Amino acid sequence: MNITCSACGKTHKTSSKIERSVEQLHPGQKIRLKCSKCGEAIAIGREDLYGRDAGPSGIQPPAPPDTGWLKQGLFDDEEVVSDIPQALVMMRQGEARDQVASALAGLGYRVDTADDIKESIKKLQFFNYTCVVLHEGSGEFANNRLHRYLCRMEMARRRYILYVLVGPNLKTCYDMQALAHSANLVVNDVDITHFGVILRKAIPEYETLFGPYMDELKIQGK
Repeated sequence: MNITCSACGKTHKTSSKIERSVEQLHPGQKIRLKCSKCGEAIAIGREDLYGRDAGPSGIQPPAPPDTGWLKQGLFDDEEVVSDIPQALVMMRQGEARDQVASALAGLGYRVDTADDIKESIKKLQFFNYTCVVLHEGSGEFANNRLHRYLCRMEMARRRYILYVLVGPNLKTCYDMQALAHSANLVVNDVDITHFGVILRKAIPEYETLFGPYMDELKIQGK
């Protein structure tokens, strides 16, 4: 059986093992395979193997909801409930966090805050944040689990996140330092009071640099 990726058009030949797995599915159920060319998920069900009239009665029941996002930790674009951008701020409670959250809210973000790394990662697994702010705290970013999680995130999702690092050892708006940390923007603690102004400058620059590239990726179905 040959299957075609709807994202890039590459045709794949399935194995007997995959076909046996499909045969064991109930009507409406699907398995997900990863396209070897673009990495997108390809859903295959009994109807793809036997045709739309699969089943003893010839009547195809409604398909159950796709829960593939449970393993991937993300939602498809069509599942986004609102167009309001969401931001996650991982900082200790205090005036600095309040200032960052207030600046983001002033730019139209719906702001979530987290007090620990485990909570932050859990939120990232279930919500599509377009901005993440992480404070260095008492350790280095390289040893921070949330930082490592974002650095290892699939690029199909990571490219849509404005990742901002805040800390006492950073030089505000220093692009080379941001690049070295795999972030989009760095801000020194002393400049948190100007966080809103910094974002107003950084966000248009970010969109100018990456906007056309991401638009083209969408056109190509990636």
